[in-house]
Amino acid sequence: MRLTGQRLRDGLAGPDGTRIRVARPEDSIHFSDLLTLATDQIEQEHVEGVMAGRCGTWLVDALDEGDQSLTRPLVSAATTGNLQDAALALSLPLVAGDRDGTIVGALLTLPPGSMVQTVQEAGYEQHALLAMLKYVKIKGLAVAEAARGRGVGGALLKRCMQVYWQLDFMFLYGGFETERALGPYYARQGFTILDPGETTDVGFVLTGRPIGLGAGPGEQLFFRWNRSS
Repeated sequence: MRLTGQRLRDGLAGPDGTRIRVARPEDSIHFSDLLTLATDQIEQEHVEGVMAGRCGTWLVDALDEGDQSLTRPLVSAATTGNLQDAALALSLPLVAGDRDGTIVGALLTLPPGSMVQTVQEAGYEQHALLAMLKYVKIKGLAVAEAARGRGVGGALLKRCMQVYWQLDFMFLYGGFETERALGPYYARQGFTILDPGETTDVGFVLTGRPIGLGAGPGEQLFFRWNRSS
């Protein structure tokens, strides 16, 4: 089943009566509050972007127009020095709403600035923009304590992957503090978990040369490739 922008806005069936959808302006406070359970590094621009209805707009529209519709506005943004707004439009804020409309889960993904920089520093300046359309980072995933154990987090991840794989992105990854021991959870969701200090090659499929990606000190990386791309 292919997603459409309207279906993602309206909401798709999740576990136990929940609905998975793109965050709306009125969700911004609950969205932000939930994500602080997962990370304290949520930038205010993403919260304001959700509030203004600008976060994820390119992705939602591209579900109807096709992944090629992402290239032209990204090149235009780069030409005009507007990549910050482009990164916001390429971020995806998803929420899980309960039967009564209460937001019980939140997920935020965004273009991986550190990976784009890594590609540039490796000497592949011409591939840096392409990296924004092929790689995506899970910034945070959180479920309200009262809703845990119902599969809400897994449903958010599933819809997230459905969006990006349909748009021909090829690599989804994230990280967690080692002491939080989230490896088994992400492994159950189909992700590969790296040991602390371990790296994986993310560059060969993009540039023809290996480029290593790993987590920082005290963190572990988890990732998944789009096997159909």
